[in-house]
Amino acid sequence: MRARLACSIGAVLALAAPGLSAQVRPPITATDPQFDQASVARGSALFVGQCGFCHGSNARGGSSGPGLTRSALVQDDEAGKQLGELLRTGRPDKGMPAFQLAPDQVADIATFLHAAIFLNANRRLYQVLDIVTGDPKAGEAYFSGAGKCATCHSPTGDLKGVGAKYDAVTLQGRVLMPRGGRGAGPPQPAYLDKNAIRASITLPSRQTISGVLVRLTDFDITLYDPQTGQIRSWFRNGDAPKIEIADPLQAHLDRLPTWTDDDMHNMTAYLAGLK
Repeated sequence: MRARLACSIGAVLALAAPGLSAQVRPPITATDPQFDQASVARGSALFVGQCGFCHGSNARGGSSGPGLTRSALVQDDEAGKQLGELLRTGRPDKGMPAFQLAPDQVADIATFLHAAIFLNANRRLYQVLDIVTGDPKAGEAYFSGAGKCATCHSPTGDLKGVGAKYDAVTLQGRVLMPRGGRGAGPPQPAYLDKNAIRASITLPSRQTISGVLVRLTDFDITLYDPQTGQIRSWFRNGDAPKIEIADPLQAHLDRLPTWTDDDMHNMTAYLAGLK
């Protein structure tokens, strides 16, 4: 939980996720067997969920983090060894927290990144595919049924005309990564995102303070107050102060591992038709 929160705040499925092969990159082909496709897919899912907001779903840079496909550390990485060391320690001076990931998770993320670097260097392997290949009726049924999207969204409300506002590539990406994204002007800090994670802390004096979560580690917590524009920090000692986290996009995160190719393509076709 802490690793997911920290990366969403300011510290990674689109590159190889089910249903997104046409969106961001072509599938790994038989011409590059050095990359295990299952590992690439798992690493992609982990990267988007943990690091995508900052570094972008395709690892080419996000709202506050640099692209990683040109990183010397990533390019020189050996099966996740150097990358794992970085993830364990983080870079607090640059706003990157430490992550508690299992060795196989680090290896999958490393495989995903190395596959992305390979494809960047071998663009002849890219395939241009039609994204809107799903069944919009099936997508509508998923939206109202199994996907539980209608719980928070409405095709006549917040999603009215969304098919005219975004192209299919963008639509598909925002379904999986609705937080952040590049807009006009310079990148904004993660805590200024409209869907930023919020937190409430209860001090030993029983005073309760709420705000937008900026940073959460084993040693401290930092909140941003939108009303005053102030950023305040408190030291942590075990479970004190008491912390409660609320992510407005938790439903998207929970849905992330359940997407199938058909669900994703059908949903894209449905949303693209909401003109």
